[in-house]
Amino acid sequence: MNKQLPERALLDHLKGQAKKLLNSLRSNDPAALARVGTTQASYRLADAQRILAREYGFPSWTKLKQHVQEFPDRKAAFFHALKAGERDVVQILLDFDPSLIHSHFDGAFGAAPITVAAERDDIPLIELLLDRGADINARSTWWAGGFGALDTANEATSMYLISRGAKLSAHSAARLGLVDELKEILRLNPDVVRERGGDGQYPLHFSKTPEIVDLLVDAGSELDARDLDHVSTAAQFRILEIDVCRRLVERGATPDVYVATMLEDIPLLERLIDADPECLARCATEPGNPMIPNAPGMPIYTYTIGGGRLFQIAEKFGKSSALQVIERRSSPALKLMSACWRGDVLVAKELASHLTELTNKDFTILPEAAWERKLDAVQVMLNIGFPPDCVGVHLSSAIDRAAFHGFDDIIEAILPYGPSLAILNEFGGTPLRACLRGSRDSWRKDGDFVRSVELLLEAGSPRPEKGNGSPSVNAVLERYGIETG
Repeated sequence: MNKQLPERALLDHLKGQAKKLLNSLRSNDPAALARVGTTQASYRLADAQRILAREYGFPSWTKLKQHVQEFPDRKAAFFHALKAGERDVVQILLDFDPSLIHSHFDGAFGAAPITVAAERDDIPLIELLLDRGADINARSTWWAGGFGALDTANEATSMYLISRGAKLSAHSAARLGLVDELKEILRLNPDVVRERGGDGQYPLHFSKTPEIVDLLVDAGSELDARDLDHVSTAAQFRILEIDVCRRLVERGATPDVYVATMLEDIPLLERLIDADPECLARCATEPGNPMIPNAPGMPIYTYTIGGGRLFQIAEKFGKSSALQVIERRSSPALKLMSACWRGDVLVAKELASHLTELTNKDFTILPEAAWERKLDAVQVMLNIGFPPDCVGVHLSSAIDRAAFHGFDDIIEAILPYGPSLAILNEFGGTPLRACLRGSRDSWRKDGDFVRSVELLLEAGSPRPEKGNGSPSVNAVLERYGIETG
């Protein structure tokens, strides 16, 4: 049997599982005996612990204990269990410390328990919290403006929360597209359009539909008002909601080149490029665009369309008409970069003579492509002469970026070009170290960390004295004679 170890397992909880299994074995429970594989006259706690460890993929209980780090901070354990949806662990911790139900966690932007459960859309978990006395209207304590449960939950969960007493705000009504409810809120308090909510956003930032936009603008919403955390406008926040973004522009919101690209408003895009030709080479979150000022929490594009160049965003979202305009107005060097990013080997080779015009900043698209697992793009860039050790975000090279997500195909494509396996990223880690860290922390689920580690070790990567990866990765390290834990 293969069991998935919780991301933030508690040692006490695992000990409880072992004791429960021992009791079942001693009572000759058929299901428990089937987990053993062989029968024996009597069972000890060590037997149950060993069985449990192997089910979780560890060779021994000792190794499992070494992997599981008990949280010295009970509140951190509670919020990690909430985030993972581990209701049994949440219940155990609340039994032990009922005051946790009223806590907030700075490690999750000052979240309240109910907001974490709502973000998961986990109604059984929400019910558990409410039964234990959670405040359904509690908000996070984030400096720029707290979020409530109705600011993040999906429609079905929101309706359940409202049925249990959650109070609609103008922000949450706008987000859920509740026109009649928003009209009533505005009737009772017209000034609510100028009140800040989560991240310091105004209700207009949350608009779900063009109708909501019209309602709020007619009520006096300022179209170009910016939130506090991301210093971004409503049109920038809603850039992925094309109908909403278009209505905001129609009502007078000031657009930028990224809005024009996503809307594929070609006359607007051409005018904006003419007014600021440098926008073609500038990244979306890079200083220089007056529409995208520096922000404490980074501009909102960091989390929506990404921080790439204009051609990267057009390619990513399939805006072919906009991409044609961008290509026509780009320099040969930018056209080369665009062809590389698309993995167009023929065009890239035709333009390869312009490689000498690229700067270190331009070469960062190689690690960016590795991070996005754009295999064709990585192969084209290396083939025409991109330096394999050029670095981008976090001083991370392409092989370092690929290693963090376990992208074995990218690693395999880069290795023949002789990348440095001793190069250090911003955090002092080698590509192998990045791979070990990623095997525990990467959010991508499509990597092959076992093969990635094997490729790096076989290629001569510096070996750490001690490694700490996922259980399957640690097994590889041990096979190569590297201590783990």
